[in-house]
Amino acid sequence: MPSNGHMLRRPHINFSDEQFLMFVLDKMANEYEQQYDDVIRLTLGKSELPVDPSITEAMVEAARTFEKSGLVFPAGLPRLREKLAVHESKRHDIVIRPDNVIVSVGTSTMFRNLFALLAKEGDEVLLPLPYYPLYRFSAMLADATVRYYRINLSSMRLDLDSFREQLSDATRLVVINSPGNPLGNVLRREELAAIDRMVQGRAVIICDQIYDNICFDEPAPSMLALPGTRSSVVLTNAFSKGYRMYARRIGYAVVPDALIEPLTVVQHHTLLTADPIPQFGALAALDRPEDVAELAAKYCSRRDYTLRRFEGMTGVRALPARGSFYITLDCQGFMAKRRFTSSLAVATAIMESTHVATVPGSDFGLPETLRLSFTSKRYEEGIDRLVSFFTS
Repeated sequence: MPSNGHMLRRPHINFSDEQFLMFVLDKMANEYEQQYDDVIRLTLGKSELPVDPSITEAMVEAARTFEKSGLVFPAGLPRLREKLAVHESKRHDIVIRPDNVIVSVGTSTMFRNLFALLAKEGDEVLLPLPYYPLYRFSAMLADATVRYYRINLSSMRLDLDSFREQLSDATRLVVINSPGNPLGNVLRREELAAIDRMVQGRAVIICDQIYDNICFDEPAPSMLALPGTRSSVVLTNAFSKGYRMYARRIGYAVVPDALIEPLTVVQHHTLLTADPIPQFGALAALDRPEDVAELAAKYCSRRDYTLRRFEGMTGVRALPARGSFYITLDCQGFMAKRRFTSSLAVATAIMESTHVATVPGSDFGLPETLRLSFTSKRYEEGIDRLVSFFTS
């Protein structure tokens, strides 16, 4: 068949180069599982723990009840928007109206839609480095120019100088991710205030807080809770992480008044409605904060185990995550000594020799790192195998 490449109107995007290597390694793990019974996946940020039976029962009951399963609300079920408004108001000690909460199928589509609304060709978006690739790809689809501010890998802190240098008059969007993916870094309150002072209302700040209930050492401050912010702030979050509803795809955004109608109308035409069945599951999940606390404690323990096992190792350093589902290994010394040219090559070698699936750091703009997800029942065994690989 003839190539259809000429049909694409995004010549600046090489789609082969933009594939998410996380899924490449996860697919490799799936193929290995057809042959071996010892494969350990440290890839997807998908909890190994099931949702509480009460959440499942809420979804089953909704599926069996046509009056619930047939509900169509483009901005989300009114009951869920009301409950989320109360939840976020308590969390940030502010008043949030239900109208300002927009529900969607996870936050990935929310980012795509927000970038389409707020950025265009010639505009700039300012992203953290490392970044979650969704941000970068959403900017590319909007034809916006991407610039990066740095998170310092030694201190795990925001590099304010790089933020100041990369911010420009053309910046229309700034993305904050705290706790961050992949690093698990947490921005301090004073860092958030400094960002707002520098932006000075010239750009919309999107705060991706999908891991804000999975913090290990102290809560993650939110820009939404800062008094007197100069900039418009959007908060995004979802039920896929702390509430373990990964494949149910219910996310939401808390948006300023000016974005309520535009974002809702976009969903009128491109979504129609998020499935009401998992929305009823989300309503039940909000009543179970103990499930989130259990997950955070379990992953904190796994963080600590990783740091102990890699302490003092030559060539590989485990970066001390303060939250999220992940920890990052800085493999720069190891890669130089063993002449590995890419994190994909390292991840592939690890998969072949240890049957442990990791994620190449090049997905996140860190080509000499690997990301490990805490979400495996055999996590500690996987870490032990990695330690053996790097020290053999």
